[in-house]
Amino acid sequence: MDFKHKNHLISTYITFHKQLKEIKDIICNGNAPSGTNTVLTPLSEKMQNAILSRLEKISILFDEIAHKYFSEELQAKLKREPASATRMWASIQLRQMEEDLSDLHPNNFEKKYGSLESEEKDYLEEIIDKIMQEIAEAEKLI
Repeated sequence: MDFKHKNHLISTYITFHKQLKEIKDIICNGNAPSGTNTVLTPLSEKMQNAILSRLEKISILFDEIAHKYFSEELQAKLKREPASATRMWASIQLRQMEEDLSDLHPNNFEKKYGSLESEEKDYLEEIIDKIMQEIAEAEKLI
């Protein structure tokens, strides 16, 4: 098996595991695939277990292929980055969340969408200020 074959197997293996997580999330938690605004009903526990059992068998069989043909390459691709990389990505996501949610603060919200009633403005200001404080506290932990 040459380099191209192994690379395709590795890519398919990684994609399979992403799909596996997504299927579990769909059937167990009712979370639709990303990009859709649909809330699904989780399947019954009996049906979940039946499907998960089959998926586990598929995973075991695919792992056999991985260990036979690309164990070393896969380990290199799946090598975990240090915790500093995790903190960096979490920090980026928190800053993005802060930026996105700051648009809901009445000072920004009214500029874009027009005046709010006093009660709505006070309510949003109070809640958004609390959210921003929680984000700031989360950022300190990173």
